Amino acid sequence: MLALTACGDGADADGDGGEAESESEVETDVSVDAEVETISEGTLQICSDLPYPPFEYYDADGNVVGFDIDVGAAIAGALDLEPEVIQSSWDGIESGVALNAQDCDLAISGMTITEERAGNMLFSDPYLNDNLGLLATEESGIESVDDLEGVTVGVQTATTGDTYASEELGLDVVQYEDSGLMLQGLESGQVEALIGNISIIGYQTGEDDQYVFAEEIDTGEQLGVAAQLENQDLIDAVNEVLAELESSGELEQMEEAWFHSTTPEEGEAEGDDSEDEEA
Repeated sequence: MLALTACGDGADADGDGGEAESESEVETDVSVDAEVETISEGTLQICSDLPYPPFEYYDADGNVVGFDIDVGAAIAGALDLEPEVIQSSWDGIESGVALNAQDCDLAISGMTITEERAGNMLFSDPYLNDNLGLLATEESGIESVDDLEGVTVGVQTATTGDTYASEELGLDVVQYEDSGLMLQGLESGQVEALIGNISIIGYQTGEDDQYVFAEEIDTGEQLGVAAQLENQDLIDAVNEVLAELESSGELEQMEEAWFHSTTPEEGEAEGDDSEDEEA
C-alpha cells in the first residue's frame, strides 16, 4: 500500500513507488463545525486506486491530481485535516475490505453507490451523477444497445458496466482488469464495442474520430464517498461538507474542471493512456 502525501518527494508516473505531491485543480473555501476521529491524528487518509483519470492519476510531473483528489482535499480542509491518499487495490476498495481493515478513513475512488456495496460500507450523499455509455468503432455501424446481438462487448471487471452488460443485457462480454486495457481491446479489434461510465470513456477517447458514442444508458448511477461501517460521525461530517460545496458552487467548479468535455455530444476531453479501474 502506497501513501501519497502533500509533502512527498515525487513518484514516477506509473505509481510504482515513493511519495508524490497532490495538487488540486480547484481551490475551495469551505469549513464545517465537526469533530471527527481519524486513524492518524490530524490526517484524513483516503483510499484511492491510481491511476484512474480523470478521477485520480499522476500528471506529467508525478503529482497526484484528479476530481476525487480535489473532493478529498476539500473534505480534509473543511475538517481542518491534512489529506493523505493511500493507493489501494480496486477490489479492496469496492468490497469494503480496505475500509473495514482500517487502511484508511475514507474511500474516494470513482465508486458507484450500489445496494451490495452499501452492505459493506457507509456511503455519503452522492457527489457525482454518472450514467453508462456505449462506445463503438465508427466502422461497426453500432448505434444503440439494440445492435449488440452477436457482438462481443468489452467491459471492466467488477464494475457496474460489467454487471449491466452481462446480467441486464445478457451480452457476450470480454472482461478487462482496467479501462486502459478495455480501450486497447477496442483498438485492436478484440471487441467491437465497450460499455462503461461516460466520464471515463469520454475522457479516455477524447476527439478520436475512429470511435463513436452510440448511446447514453440512463442507469441513474451516482458516486459516493465511503467510510467504515461504524463511522457514522465521519460520514455525517462528509455530507455536511458536500452540501456546503454544492451550495457554494465549488463542487460544480470541480466538475467543470475535470468533466467539462466528457459527454457523448461534446467529446472534447484530452485523452490519457494511463491504466485505471473503477465504477
